[in-house]
Amino acid sequence: MKKLLIILGLLVISGAAVAVAMSGTSEEGSKNKAYGWHYKMTVEVGTPEGVKTGSAVRQMGNGLVGSPLSQAGNPTDVRGEAVVVDLGERGVLFALISHKSDFEFYDTFPEPNGKGGATPEAVKYYDALPIGTKGVLNPGMPGGSPKLVTFTDMDDPKSVILIQEWERTKGQPLGQQWVLQSDRMEELFGEGVRLKQITLEITDEPVTWRGVDDYLPWLKSIKANIDGTRVTTSNELYNKIHLGNFIRGDKK
Repeated sequence: MKKLLIILGLLVISGAAVAVAMSGTSEEGSKNKAYGWHYKMTVEVGTPEGVKTGSAVRQMGNGLVGSPLSQAGNPTDVRGEAVVVDLGERGVLFALISHKSDFEFYDTFPEPNGKGGATPEAVKYYDALPIGTKGVLNPGMPGGSPKLVTFTDMDDPKSVILIQEWERTKGQPLGQQWVLQSDRMEELFGEGVRLKQITLEITDEPVTWRGVDDYLPWLKSIKANIDGTRVTTSNELYNKIHLGNFIRGDKK
């Protein structure tokens, strides 16, 4: 009888330990969280008539689910549209949004502890950045710069022209830089027209979905779904913009 009581006591203690362990797992699971923030990209172009600007608000987000090991390197989703800069009679410039737009953001706002990218530490850091935090994008950094394009005929998708061409330097991926090889701003838009800077700013404004379709209504008729992203499908256009996109995701 005494042995039976001892065994029962051990079973109760073991059961309690299992319950504690399970509650710990449940508590850890409750820490799974989706993080997200908005940022505004503003493109400034200098012209003889003055500085012309265009901006677009985009959304970045990531969900931290499971163990820290499984979270490491989880890509951050970017939704939004290209920035449109209307230069009047000179033409229209588009700063594209691509699947690498998150790296532009990381370069502009480096995580202070060097974690960077989509690591759990970095995601939490970016989610907590104060509204109004601003940085200037450095196009020479590993993340590069958004591709800039224009159209010689706004009604013809195949008339797209890449405005700037950059070449990646040799070296390790994290140490690679970009060097500007050609800049056709003046050739395409006129003497005295140049790209001044591109800034990124943390904002609480809603994601913008107004600019691109207003200027390029034909996008709706030649769209396809690639990884859930609305992109142009003309082979000529696709090759010229090198995977650059005008719209990523859809308004929810």
